[in-house]
Amino acid sequence: MKQVNVLLIGLGRMGSRFFDKFVEVGNERVNIIAVCESVGTNPKIAEAKEAGIAYYDDFSNAIRELGASIDIIMDTSNRPEIKQAIRQILQETDNHKTVLIPMVVDYLMWYLLPGNEPIPQDHTEIGY
Repeated sequence: MKQVNVLLIGLGRMGSRFFDKFVEVGNERVNIIAVCESVGTNPKIAEAKEAGIAYYDDFSNAIRELGASIDIIMDTSNRPEIKQAIRQILQETDNHKTVLIPMVVDYLMWYLLPGNEPIPQDHTEIGY
């Protein structure tokens, strides 16, 4: 079985739900290698630290430090400037291995999970 190493950016309503689902699946399948959240009071940060998951308040530091050990970057912020910055960092660091998942794939993954609940519809653009 292939373990997938995930960097999760954003622990808001959608990101925190993915965090919970990934933890439920187990790190032998989905290994959250780090979480990034700019709101330092988010309770998911404490959960991540308790589980031994690295925490970064700046996603760019996480991407630069973790490099190609990241299989997938899941950015649930849906802020175009963050997605662009991630692409730039991957290019600058010559990282051709790590994949940045577009928000539309976040939605698809969510719909495929058994027992899913409705996704918060606070994103008007679910682009790339």
